[in-house]
Amino acid sequence: MSDSEESDGEGGLGNLNRLIVRPPGHSGKAKRGQLCFDAAFECGNLGRADHITELEYDLFIRPDTCRPRSRFWFNFTVENVKQDQRVIFNLVNMGKELTLFNGDMTPLVRSTSRPKWQRIPRRLIFYHRSMAHRGRKILSIAFAFDKEEDIYQFTAAAPYSYSRLQKHLTTWEKKAQDFATREAIAQTTQKRRIDLITIGDFNFKHENQMSEEQQKGKIDQKKKVVLIIARAHGGEPPASFICQGLLDYMLSSSEKALALRKGIVIQVIPMLNPDGVFLGNQRADLFGADLNRSWNRATTFAHPALVAVNDLIKKLTAEKGVQLDFIIDLHADISHEGVFVRGNSYDDVYRFERHAVLPKFLGGRIEAWKAEICLYNADPIVAGSARRALPVAGNIDAYSILVSLGGRRLNPRGPYLHYTEDAYTKIGRSLVKGLCDYYRHIGIVAPRLGISSKKKEPRGRRRKRRPITGRERSPSSSPERRAVPARVVSPPLPVVYPPALKALPPRSSRHITLRARPRTVPDTNSLLPFITGTAVRTPRLSVVDMSAYIRTPTDAKNPPVSLLRLARPPRPSHARFTSDEYDTHDSDS
Repeated sequence: MSDSEESDGEGGLGNLNRLIVRPPGHSGKAKRGQLCFDAAFECGNLGRADHITELEYDLFIRPDTCRPRSRFWFNFTVENVKQDQRVIFNLVNMGKELTLFNGDMTPLVRSTSRPKWQRIPRRLIFYHRSMAHRGRKILSIAFAFDKEEDIYQFTAAAPYSYSRLQKHLTTWEKKAQDFATREAIAQTTQKRRIDLITIGDFNFKHENQMSEEQQKGKIDQKKKVVLIIARAHGGEPPASFICQGLLDYMLSSSEKALALRKGIVIQVIPMLNPDGVFLGNQRADLFGADLNRSWNRATTFAHPALVAVNDLIKKLTAEKGVQLDFIIDLHADISHEGVFVRGNSYDDVYRFERHAVLPKFLGGRIEAWKAEICLYNADPIVAGSARRALPVAGNIDAYSILVSLGGRRLNPRGPYLHYTEDAYTKIGRSLVKGLCDYYRHIGIVAPRLGISSKKKEPRGRRRKRRPITGRERSPSSSPERRAVPARVVSPPLPVVYPPALKALPPRSSRHITLRARPRTVPDTNSLLPFITGTAVRTPRLSVVDMSAYIRTPTDAKNPPVSLLRLARPPRPSHARFTSDEYDTHDSDS
């Protein structure tokens, strides 16, 4: 059940390796129904399993290497099951309480006979606070095994391993050798390569290939470059699926892909932290470093990938004929739905407006774009992130694009739709389309020439129109079109309730006894509340006192909703974040 057949043969540090969990006092050969847990494979994560009852097991997520407070990603297999055996798995040590499991997100499961990932139904998932576990929030999964010979695999999200990436890049490189190159810019501590994919050509076009605006000098002649970085955190596989969709779309014969290959250069680093991905870590690498907080203090020994990327950016900015426009860092988020962006803030208003242009184009292309949670700040807590530390020049725009690990809603009241592998790859294609729209807007990429589907007739021959008596006259072309009755799209509105108050008659005398008192006749046939009022004396006119009381039907059992006192929501009895959390509660990955 390993995600990759080309695993190095070593499991993640501290993961369970085919552990059979027996009840207390049992030994010897394992019986059918005594579950065997395994996470010693690529991207696996499970550190401990305790037998509570025949029905219940407590499972502990293995923390990241050298980073004990980072615990969210889990990926393990279960075998030696019994037919129709029912169990409850409690994940008891999650490092963050406010996650998508509070909402509609559910884990994934598959088996050897059914290799496609499936979502566990929401009615079988319970994310609750357990007093038996010191008041911590735990994730309980109720599951029933239906086949004894199958091996079942449970995970937080569909994994994307380092070996799978290498297989895909090997195939992709052969197909894209005409316009793309692949090279290794660094090696990790465990001797895994950091790949750099360059799509496009740094050479300039000849004068006959340039557009008229470029020849007139209206547009900057520098070659535009976009740098895309993915998978800085091991527990964020959606970033790899988005990157794969981006690469596959650039390989296609689409008109936008062809235009971008000719107009700009796109450089992609598909996996920045292969060690953390292989070990099954949530955020850290082998040494426990969060790469997206270490860009401003990277060292050659501890962060070889970050040093290589910094050297690449310095090389691009030093070239006179090259302009690095954007740095896009792809991440996944465990606290929000949909897709959103994190950007930088600037004191100059015009600089900030230019910084916010690309997210507008991306929002028009990417499905379930959440503009209301997009954030632009200069928070010192994330000073070591890619979007804050990499823009060495003032004209470089850097963003962090975050995609939900769970799902999205297409409208605020719509159903919750879980993300699939195909949905993530579609986001990658939409990212390319958004870049194409932007560069067409500023004139770097030539606009698409529209092809009319109507056949042009010769000028000499004109189509003869039938006389108006020989063809049917439509109501819209008829002179009497105003006489056509309008369609009734809804029934007539009911009578306005309550009845309007009648105007007071003019005052005929100064004496109060000679003045007519206004009276309002309520609708006694209705049971709804009605308003009564009395006349008051003012210096010039008499009006109905608007502080009138509301009289309601006397029904003690069913009082009206308007008289019910709204209860104040209860104050939470627990802290918002647990003491075991660290900077993961920050939504900026």
